[in-house]
Amino acid sequence: MVKKILLADDSPVIQTLSKKIFQGQGYEIKGIKTGTKVLEEIEKNDYDVVILDIILPGADGMELAREIRGFKDKKKADIPIIAISGNYKNYSKSDFDEVGINEYLIKPLDYDALVNAVKKHTQ
Repeated sequence: MVKKILLADDSPVIQTLSKKIFQGQGYEIKGIKTGTKVLEEIEKNDYDVVILDIILPGADGMELAREIRGFKDKKKADIPIIAISGNYKNYSKSDFDEVGINEYLIKPLDYDALVNAVKKHTQ
């Protein structure tokens, strides 16, 4: 069964590169560029993992993670979240743990690390 990724990032470069890399690995990937669409997208569709930029137009990634964890549908509430951010110094590991983020990666992205993180959370 094909694993599905939701990528929430406003960078066209990250969107394009991620799609090429993950489609080449056999994943289905949907990209969205604004935070306001993240919750709506997860409510409407099933995903195996969410890659979530911490700073998105229209929403704060930390708050989005907290809201995802609060979903009534247990499967959707437990979806693995991989945070990506260039502003990681503003947060500690406990901040990420507190909102339910499974893993976080620093920009500029190391795509090998991102692919490994996705594989780890989708097996």
